[in-house]
Amino acid sequence: MIENQTVEYKREYNQKAKNTMLAFLNTDGGTLYLGIDDDASIYGIDGDIDIEARRVASGFRDSVTPDPSGYFKVEPEKREGKYIILVTVERGSAIPYCYAADGLVPKGVYVRVGSNTVMATREHIRQMIKDNGTGQFISELSIEQSLTFEYADRIFAAKEVKFGKEQKQSLGLIRPDGRYTNLALILSDQCPYTTKAAIFEGLNKEKFKDRKEFTGSLFKQIEDVHTYLHVFNRSRSTFEGAYRVDHPDYPDVAIREAYVNALIHRDYYIEGSVLVSMFGDRLEFMSLGGVMPGVTHDLMLAGVSVTRNEKLARIFYRLNIIEAFGTGIPRIFGAYERSVRQPEIPVVDGGFLIRVPNMNYSNGQETANGKTVGITNEQRLLATFADASFSKQDAAGVLGITVSGAYKLLQRMTEQGLLVAYKEGKQWIYSEPSSMAKLITSGKPKGRKTTH
Repeated sequence: MIENQTVEYKREYNQKAKNTMLAFLNTDGGTLYLGIDDDASIYGIDGDIDIEARRVASGFRDSVTPDPSGYFKVEPEKREGKYIILVTVERGSAIPYCYAADGLVPKGVYVRVGSNTVMATREHIRQMIKDNGTGQFISELSIEQSLTFEYADRIFAAKEVKFGKEQKQSLGLIRPDGRYTNLALILSDQCPYTTKAAIFEGLNKEKFKDRKEFTGSLFKQIEDVHTYLHVFNRSRSTFEGAYRVDHPDYPDVAIREAYVNALIHRDYYIEGSVLVSMFGDRLEFMSLGGVMPGVTHDLMLAGVSVTRNEKLARIFYRLNIIEAFGTGIPRIFGAYERSVRQPEIPVVDGGFLIRVPNMNYSNGQETANGKTVGITNEQRLLATFADASFSKQDAAGVLGITVSGAYKLLQRMTEQGLLVAYKEGKQWIYSEPSSMAKLITSGKPKGRKTTH
């Protein structure tokens, strides 16, 4: 018998022999003959054959992780009057196996290629994990096994939720073989995935106002990104009677839900950062990986959720980072219930984009002392249609928004007493209260301004 992918000869048990056993374990199994030279000449094993057989078994079992016991056996055999050792190795069920002292790096993982035992490349290791995984990134074996959880420990402690080894196993951070999963990786202090946030001047990406990259545990990134965006989330103040009311550009709940949604639903198989971009009129959250199959825009608004990373979502739910599965998108839209401009979820190839509008931004702007000052939609309508009546279509044309959006704004302005409404045929017409008083006095409707 000649050497091939499943047969190997070695004169003695040494590191190369051990590498071959590990390669068999990681590939298709095989038989290692100890005491036989490469040309199939039998040399035999020196010393007590039983002691040597035990040394081979214990040496391999104690140096490899996870425990390979049950996937190999060591048997003495006599050939041509000499003792040899047969090591029969099966393909393991927890591939990739590695040397415990080295971990899941090339020098710690060996595979069989033809009749050769070779060191696995890092890409090969990743592919082995994926091929022998569940198809869900966070449930698969983490290449990085030297993980710490200082920030996660702090979060769990603050929520009074236990986070010991037993809890890590039940939550899916530790596999049955005792090794960390990718869920553990992204929650650990060593998380390799980052968030890049940028604040832009104006409405495009031509000029940066500020930018920053956030690293560490996803728990840390949630807190750091939220704090960072809060600095740039300006407020406009109005007075209702004797009380000042602050109106932030972006509702806090929309910022938090949109960002956490990006973390939960992103495809971690794809390397890259979550992107957060703030412009003068909008805030965008882009995560890698498109919408899950079968999930439509209407289903998302209705709270139907197909989670790409369910175990991560369950942990966020347990820690009250999210309220419940499928509530994130409805909560974002709920924060804009009384706003003319609504959040958007445009279709993006290979990604998932949530765009939330600046509630204090107006299409029209005026400059005072060299600084740009926002004009509210209400102010623009009142200035455009001073002393004149108009329809919701007229308002939509002036503001550059949908007719339904204009109708919501006009309803709110009517409720606040900024406008009065009356019917002209089947259509509602709006005007300032002072204009209506003049109308009633003169008994003549004043010509309406239009946006033709």
